[in-house]
Amino acid sequence: MSEKKPFDFTKTIQAVAADGKRRRLLGKSLYAENIFQFLCQQTDIRCQLLLCTDFGLILGYTGSPALPDVSGLALPADAFSKLQRAAQVYRLKGYIIAAPSETSDDLVMEKSLLKLQSDMNQLLRILDENEQQSQCLLRSLDSMRNAISIYDRNARLLFGNRTFCSNFQIEDLDTVLGMHIEDIMARNSLKAYSMEDNSSHMKMMDVLKDGKEVLDWEVRLESPDSASNALLVSNDMYPVRDNLGRVQGMVELMRSRQQDMTRAKKMVSFTAEHTFDNIIGHSAVMRERIRLAKEFANSPFNFLVTGESGVGKELFAQSIHNYSSRRKGPFVALNCANFSESLIESELFGYVGGAFTGASKNGQIGKLELADGGSLFLDEIGELPFHFQAKLLRVLETWLVTRIGSSKEIPVNVRIIAATNRDLEQMVEDGLFRQDLYYRLQVLTVDIPPLRDRGQDILLLANSFLHQAAEASGSSVKVLEPQARNTLMEYDWPGNVRELRNVINRATVLAKSGSISHDVLETAMYAKGKNHKTPLAGSPGERLQKRRQAVDDAHADLMREALNISGGNKKKAAELLGVSRKTFYRMLEKYTI
Repeated sequence: MSEKKPFDFTKTIQAVAADGKRRRLLGKSLYAENIFQFLCQQTDIRCQLLLCTDFGLILGYTGSPALPDVSGLALPADAFSKLQRAAQVYRLKGYIIAAPSETSDDLVMEKSLLKLQSDMNQLLRILDENEQQSQCLLRSLDSMRNAISIYDRNARLLFGNRTFCSNFQIEDLDTVLGMHIEDIMARNSLKAYSMEDNSSHMKMMDVLKDGKEVLDWEVRLESPDSASNALLVSNDMYPVRDNLGRVQGMVELMRSRQQDMTRAKKMVSFTAEHTFDNIIGHSAVMRERIRLAKEFANSPFNFLVTGESGVGKELFAQSIHNYSSRRKGPFVALNCANFSESLIESELFGYVGGAFTGASKNGQIGKLELADGGSLFLDEIGELPFHFQAKLLRVLETWLVTRIGSSKEIPVNVRIIAATNRDLEQMVEDGLFRQDLYYRLQVLTVDIPPLRDRGQDILLLANSFLHQAAEASGSSVKVLEPQARNTLMEYDWPGNVRELRNVINRATVLAKSGSISHDVLETAMYAKGKNHKTPLAGSPGERLQKRRQAVDDAHADLMREALNISGGNKKKAAELLGVSRKTFYRMLEKYTI
């Protein structure tokens, strides 16, 4: 006689039926249940039998017809453990047939149960062979980086590929097939929040209800172990219909945020093309600036590149990026002078669908997110609207971005490289630029000298531009006559390298022979119809002072015009110029108006 304490099948079945949550049986589990019921009918077995998977999911039960149907319900862990200890167990591949322990004392019954075990094993083996063929297509989806899942109309999982299982922390797909998606998430303590409104409502329920596809639905998937490093994904959800057009289920394609970022970056080519090798300049001052930029490039701090318009600040910015440890990351550029305050916020931070009038229904990823893992180049930072500067400062302090229309913060890892041709320190003093933002940006600074202060580089640059022009036109390289070279060296070049390139390009078009004369060059230099003028005289310091005086005169004229428009009202004049009254009075005193 067995010494096992009998397992109470009836009591366990009643308890499971009362408390359990039913799953839909699918695929192999459904076939196993049908085989079990068929063989039990064909075999003279007069006892209670329980068929379950080797992780405790009940597939079939034979016994009292008065007991409820428990197929698709799971045995509690303690009950499943007791079943394996206290019942007579017949093991199959992936399944268990349990019978009362006293059946082992009945030789006829034992023989019938062994035959049932053998027949089921044989049929399951055949089933395995057929299933391998039928599952070949679905299993091939395991090779995809995107997560793919299929659901029935009640949001119960029918299939999920390997990436889906990884995202949802599922070790064995068979253990969750037929479960409701919310139960799968609850089992692994997962939570999903919409990036649009931060709600936990699952959009797939709307797709199954309304039958309308949803594309690019962004979700933050969190677990207790990764709340601070949640998985950001973008979902495409497509309803599946029968021949009558009724929704029978749904297919979901899930992409990681990083995949979306990579795709977006490829579409707009967020790469830095230039390196320090592309910077032409043998003058001592340029060699020193390049040495300093290389020394700073691998630091984690923000970088400020200053210099007059046209000196090559973006060339330096790209070179710094490509010389740094972030070289494999994106290089994203944004010219702050091209956008109003409202537009620059959406460009930098992004927005969710329908966040404002005219917004794309699919939303937009901001430049800060696109630059994650790389560098963000903010050109003309001095033109950044004053009221927006506080928002940018907040990001630089926390490295968290919130899209317009959303309340969810997105962490970013970005190095800022800013550039300006303005005197930010003076702008801070005049109240036009935030002091705290200025100090955040200028941790490391490189000032690019104007072309007039690096005279020996002018001919090197001109020669390079001549070769580029020849390559672009498919013609031979033109040369500068001696007097033309002297003209280049004597000119002040207020537009710096950019102006020099434009002049050389125009001269190559105007020159009818293989050489560029002094007259052709002057025509190219004053192509807008201005009178020819001699280069500015005096030392570099004197020439710079003249430029500063011209700027001061322009400021004074601007203030006089504001006072004229406001009828002499200084408060209104200050508002017209966008400065504080205190700054306006200080400027009045400075320019003796």
